[in-house]
Amino acid sequence: MNLAKRLTDFYWGLLLIFVLVPRVALGGPETPPCRLDDPSKLCNPIRYNSIDAFLLEILKIVVQYGSLLIVFFLVYAGLQFVTAQGNTEKLSQAKQSLTWVVVGAFVLLGVYVLRAAICGTVKQLGINQNLNCSISG
Repeated sequence: MNLAKRLTDFYWGLLLIFVLVPRVALGGPETPPCRLDDPSKLCNPIRYNSIDAFLLEILKIVVQYGSLLIVFFLVYAGLQFVTAQGNTEKLSQAKQSLTWVVVGAFVLLGVYVLRAAICGTVKQLGINQNLNCSISG
């Protein structure tokens, strides 16, 4: 793997760490912040009362950012088609880019549908212990 690819992967990782993780970890429901006045008690810094609420929030944010990335890469694939100007090699690369964008969109849609199906099943079973399965929020 060449250096440019490694640097690109490193910068994408930094973007995910510094943009997504604070939003998930610190933007939770109305849980009071940790107080360190009693050292005998453990403090929950994530602001979520259960792991399922935390994972649902991660999934919601991944779907939100993923949908923005899908739109961006659709535009990028379209620009590749326009700039190919009949060059068969560039056209095949643009087709491959468009194919992978569509595959990514279907994977993202599948995750969204699976989340809705699991949340619907959990609600039908009557296991509604502080589980926020709302799609919008």
